[in-house]
Amino acid sequence: MSRLRRVTDERGSILITGAGLIAVCLLAVAVLVDASSAFVQRQQLFALADAAALAGAQAIDLDAYYAEGASAATRLDIGAVPGRVRAHLTRARAAEAVTGLAVDGISSDGSQVVVALSAPLRLPFLSGLTEARVAVEARSQLAYLGSG
Repeated sequence: MSRLRRVTDERGSILITGAGLIAVCLLAVAVLVDASSAFVQRQQLFALADAAALAGAQAIDLDAYYAEGASAATRLDIGAVPGRVRAHLTRARAAEAVTGLAVDGISSDGSQVVVALSAPLRLPFLSGLTEARVAVEARSQLAYLGSG
């Protein structure tokens, strides 16, 4: 009785497995770095929008303020809000700090300012796969804290 032995050649299988594992790890690192970059870009854009909305909320109606003083009825000068927001973005050199920055909207209802900004998403590794934009919206409210 002779037994036949089946011999399989497994030489080189560790190399293929190792190369596959390295490729998966590199892809995971690229995705992690790109996700972190997208988060930081969104935070930077939101900080600009938030500061611009705050600047716009300082555009109070001066005629009413000087005539009646500060009160809960103090309102924003709706016509001056966009100028304040754009002036802040210019002083902050926002267009230089964020390539492709777009002001998507500036609005006010007399007590609240809403600023919407967007910019192209710049990813270090996977940028060729998407033409996405980062978009944020910040709000700031005029509030009267009088003595009561």
